[in-house]
Amino acid sequence: MSIPTASIDKALLSADAPASRPRPVAQFGQGGHEPYANSLSLGRGHLILRPESARLESVGPIHFSVLGWSAPATTGELELLRTLRGPVLDVGCGPGRMLGAARELGLAAMGVDSSAHAVRLATARGAAAIHGSIFDPIPHEGGWGSALLLDGNIGIGGNIPVLLERVASLIAPGGQVLAEAEARESLDLAYLAVLEDSAGRASAAFPWARAGGKALAVHAARAGLASVAARTVQGLVFLTLERRK
Repeated sequence: MSIPTASIDKALLSADAPASRPRPVAQFGQGGHEPYANSLSLGRGHLILRPESARLESVGPIHFSVLGWSAPATTGELELLRTLRGPVLDVGCGPGRMLGAARELGLAAMGVDSSAHAVRLATARGAAAIHGSIFDPIPHEGGWGSALLLDGNIGIGGNIPVLLERVASLIAPGGQVLAEAEARESLDLAYLAVLEDSAGRASAAFPWARAGGKALAVHAARAGLASVAARTVQGLVFLTLERRK
């Protein structure tokens, strides 16, 4: 199914439909001292995602560069996008970095993000994006050619099987999901996390998850998605998951 860019733009006008599915109590980097929104406003700095409980210190933190979220896509990322067909749904699009890359390649694309500030930044750079949860109603459900779960966004909601089932329902039969996995193949964790800025100002706790390529492929199979390719680009692992026809 092909969805023209004009159709995506029109869908944005009615994208504020009420949620039909429960959301997590808190979402990535929100609440508390709002480190996510505040760092996006500055456009620089570093953020750390860590377990809320000190008992899970062995899990290890994840470090994010705020500047990296707004930087142009790398050559490797552009090559990955070239393997996909449009239209593309960017799940957790942030300030629109990959949406800009899709546009550069001539792919119709739309993003969804739980941060209103991130969506404002994405639309300010000319991208199509809506504010909300991926578990809310999404325009063109079942018709997206591809979906992106990059920059750690496989963790959204803290339940990888549920997230993959939801994304599988949004793409067309034969559509693909490009998902970033952890380097440790068998890693498979779900926990409560907080996001902190460099000054230690933290968000409210939110559910998060991490998975390596092997574990992610197992979760994907249970969601009706077959792992058809695995690539390592600039030290990062990417799986291409295809919805069975």
